[in-house]
Amino acid sequence: MDLQALLNLSIGKKQFANPRRIALLEQIAVTGSISQGAKLAGISYKAAWDAVKDMNSALSQPVVHSEKGGKGGGGAKLTEFGERLLKVYSITAQVQGMALEALLDDTIAMNSLLDVMAHFSLNTSARNQLTGRICNIESFGLNDHITVVLAGGQKIETLVTHASAKKLQLVLNKSILLLFKAPIVTMTTSAPTKSLQNCLCGQLISTNKLGDNVEMTLDIGGNDKVHSVMPISQLVNINLKLAETYYGCFEFNQVIIASMR
Repeated sequence: MDLQALLNLSIGKKQFANPRRIALLEQIAVTGSISQGAKLAGISYKAAWDAVKDMNSALSQPVVHSEKGGKGGGGAKLTEFGERLLKVYSITAQVQGMALEALLDDTIAMNSLLDVMAHFSLNTSARNQLTGRICNIESFGLNDHITVVLAGGQKIETLVTHASAKKLQLVLNKSILLLFKAPIVTMTTSAPTKSLQNCLCGQLISTNKLGDNVEMTLDIGGNDKVHSVMPISQLVNINLKLAETYYGCFEFNQVIIASMR
């Protein structure tokens, strides 16, 4: 299904920018001429001048600076604000496209913008990337103890400095992204009672031998997966079986938080 949406920017009820006007600005930036830009954008010379005049007067900053020279003469270029407008429009259109693609993919969580952005565009060395909602914050001197509930109901706890929590604007009910590497996750058959350690319960859905290591994946519910990489020597007492229940455990201080303001 080719699902599409047209991005229009308005000031009040008056349209400011749309795909046609953005195409015109892009061509003006390339040609240095409103008339040539209009031709390449597929609109009339008068419509182009009217559009530029309208955009220039809509806000306190113009989008195009032009010099008179008659039809086909003179010159034009985008102002710094006009160049920023093109960049913002492009970024917004990309986010809109991601949202539409996520609509058609029921494996993508849609609890927040962070879910969608993380799925499409966040590349890190951390194999585990889980989004959740802050359900508790406790302060202990310089540190804050953050508890996050995941889509499937399980919780992850982490420690950050109070300064970091303030910088990230961490508050109750805020959606955040949790990152931690696969090698720090230890697979066990029961939940240890060790303090300052997270243990996520899930069903083993895959194993893959990688040299002297084994990569394992747990389905922990809510469309979330947890990945672990362990040396084979540490698994001699664990008889791994697909569809069986295991625990992926890792220290509080190994979890990195990312958030959107």
